[in-house]
Amino acid sequence: MMKKLFFATLAVFALLLPFFGAAQAEENSEKHSLDLTPQAPIGNMTKVISLHGTIFMTGQPSPATLQSLPGDGFNVVINIRAADEIDFDEPTIVKKGGMTYYNIPLMKAGKIQDSAVTEIHEALMENKGKKILLHCASGNRVAGWLGAHLARDMGYDTEAAVASARKGGMTKDSMERILRDYLANLKE
Repeated sequence: MMKKLFFATLAVFALLLPFFGAAQAEENSEKHSLDLTPQAPIGNMTKVISLHGTIFMTGQPSPATLQSLPGDGFNVVINIRAADEIDFDEPTIVKKGGMTYYNIPLMKAGKIQDSAVTEIHEALMENKGKKILLHCASGNRVAGWLGAHLARDMGYDTEAAVASARKGGMTKDSMERILRDYLANLKE
């Protein structure tokens, strides 16, 4: 009798398990939903995507655009390009405007650096609630960072992370390959 009851309970549990899994997946999706919204141009930056309304992801701002950022309410600039890629003194312009400046290169030798993914996220968290400009040259590396962060830290699968990176401004096939390589290495 106990054996039959055990197997009957096990069968009911097995039938209900997919429903619990679907509910959990839906809960995780809602918990990690992204608010990625295209924005009006800011100075020379024509392709701007906001993340949750406080982080503005884009390409390289000109010196004049950097100078105008405090008037638009920006508090922080995070540049994920290598320092030698820029032909003007971005840190000085940003600091003269009273903003905080970070230079955290995302890539080295054509690969996303895991330590940079962490440092960029930490800089964003240190400045939570502030208006942040997160930029690279074209917006592709910024979107690549987003995909890397979502997969590594938020549990997104590869396809969801890549789709979110595309929505966040990744337009270059070369950046998608770099992101996919990084994500494949996460699984090893």
